[in-house]
Amino acid sequence: MLVRLIVRRLLFLVFVLFGLSLLTFGLSHIIPGDPARLMAGPRASQSTVDKIREQYGLNDPLPQQYVTYVTNLAHGDLGTSFTTRRPVSEDLKRYLPATIELGAVAFVMATLIGIPLGIVSSVRRDKLPDHVARFVSISGLALPVFWLAIMAQFVFFGRLGWLPDGARIPIGMDAPPTLTGMYILDSIVARDWDLLRTSLLHLIMPATVLAYGSLAVITRMVRGGMLEVLNQDYIRTARAKGISPRTVIFGHAVKNAMLPTVTSLGLQIGLLLSGAFLVEIVFSWPGIGRYAVEAIQRLDYNATMATTLVIALVFVLMNLLVDILYLFLDPRISY
Repeated sequence: MLVRLIVRRLLFLVFVLFGLSLLTFGLSHIIPGDPARLMAGPRASQSTVDKIREQYGLNDPLPQQYVTYVTNLAHGDLGTSFTTRRPVSEDLKRYLPATIELGAVAFVMATLIGIPLGIVSSVRRDKLPDHVARFVSISGLALPVFWLAIMAQFVFFGRLGWLPDGARIPIGMDAPPTLTGMYILDSIVARDWDLLRTSLLHLIMPATVLAYGSLAVITRMVRGGMLEVLNQDYIRTARAKGISPRTVIFGHAVKNAMLPTVTSLGLQIGLLLSGAFLVEIVFSWPGIGRYAVEAIQRLDYNATMATTLVIALVFVLMNLLVDILYLFLDPRISY
């Protein structure tokens, strides 16, 4: 059953990526502008622009361009970036680890804070912890992430001077030897503790800003699920039998309340990648979010479509992982 589920979802992934590539390709070519002119520069001659258009196949009809792109994609070729003049696959290898590192730290922060906060909020309903959780949930969903990023820079860098304003490491400081591309892991492997401390210091503010929205969602989901479970008959029966409150909460209520939260956690991973776009721009973080924004501004079709497909792939794989976890969390569920 599990194997059939995985195979069906992977086949479904092919259709999702195909539809998304078609939609992204159409939208990117509707935008007015000439990428060849942007590549050549405003002072380049028309002959130079024509050569660039011919080199990248921009003179071909749109259907032919799309067929060529899909054919190359099927062979693992994501095309060449108009902006960097490098294969898009190389650019993704360069920029993706920074986004993964930022998103992973933000996800861990949101999970480790959101789940306990939601549990405490439900147990201490209408008390101070519950009011704090409600404030976090409302503000995290209402405040735009770019505004939070700017305010965090203004307060913690501009006013207090506690944290750096952005970037992964200071200018002039050498990066660790590349193993994974994630500075925290690479610094640990290289045993460069000064670089590790610097990397963590630069990561605190963007990761916290990125995690705040997900923290609000996770807190609300856990609180809602716990309140629903705590009102069930079996919980009242367990309390009537004299079972300790800790056992009732963590041995019975939390496990059954985690099903909707698991769905939320899976979606938050993809949302963190998409939310990283604005955070990376504000904090000058060299990830795929910033890379994608620059590609959109320069009408870099190949880079734009590649980053879109990567995020879509993450979403679908996270949904598959959630479905698999459901089978272990609730034996009554079958697909």
